Amino acid sequence: PHNYARYYGQVIGTTQVPVAWYSDFWSKLASYYKSNNKVIFGLMNEPNTMATEMWLSDANAAIQAIRATGATNLIFVPGNAWTGAWSWTQNWYGTPNSQVMTGVKDPLNNFAFEVHQYLDSDHSGTHDACVSATVGSESLAVFTSWLKQNKFKGFLGEWAGGRNALCYQAIQDITTYMDNNSDVYIGWTWWSGGPWWGDYIFALDPSNGQDRPQFQYLQPHLQPGTC
Repeated sequence: PHNYARYYGQVIGTTQVPVAWYSDFWSKLASYYKSNNKVIFGLMNEPNTMATEMWLSDANAAIQAIRATGATNLIFVPGNAWTGAWSWTQNWYGTPNSQVMTGVKDPLNNFAFEVHQYLDSDHSGTHDACVSATVGSESLAVFTSWLKQNKFKGFLGEWAGGRNALCYQAIQDITTYMDNNSDVYIGWTWWSGGPWWGDYIFALDPSNGQDRPQFQYLQPHLQPGTC
């Protein structure tokens, strides 16, 4: 779901939206797709502005509901605070993800933590300017260390950089970093693609038959053996 751990503005796990409703959703969806091993279950897009402990409870309930159907699919688990890699150990949003999310329970241990990491000044992905050529690797460093320390896997579910020279360097930096840490990262997805985006600053669809400028820096990292 792409609703930030909410339903009509109410947080999952409250009396307005009981966690049982969320579990029921995942039970039904998992039952439908469990025979397709190409389907990955992403629990939620960017939970935020809630207690990290509440989100952990929600996530574990969803995982148990999925596994109760017999589904063995890979599950992506985000953290609180828009699941930012850069803020994984910070406490401005409550108890840090790094402290709470070690409590994820999957009986099959077939999950990865999904994080998002944009390259602009506020990590929001709303600007086409990148902070520096190494902002990506620097922002991922603490999260990467946490994955290695706890023997977890990670997935970079959203990231992007603008169409300018500094961002092209930053794109090469973060993709190389992911390749070099493929022992814990299972992959990444760029934001975004699809014809609806038009000339959006991060759109990756070809324009007038020509690849977008960013693609030439991504292509070398799309080969077998890369992250």
